[in-house]
Amino acid sequence: MGFAVIKEKAHALFDEAGFISQIANDDDYAQARALMDDLIEDYEVNRPLIEVLARSIERWEDSSDEFAAFNARVASAHRS
Repeated sequence: MGFAVIKEKAHALFDEAGFISQIANDDDYAQARALMDDLIEDYEVNRPLIEVLARSIERWEDSSDEFAAFNARVASAHRS
């Protein structure tokens, strides 16, 4: 398989589900979580995609206002 085909497939994937690499809003986050739930049912087969999606979810949870209070409590607990 040539690089052109790989790039074409990657572009198609990210056009369809951009949240895999970058969550932009709450809807993306919900879709990412739902996809993760599905992917972990066959962890070994889906491992590369799980790893990319997990980083995207982690970045969102670390920076989203929705998680700010929780993240502050966790950070405070680690300092104690």
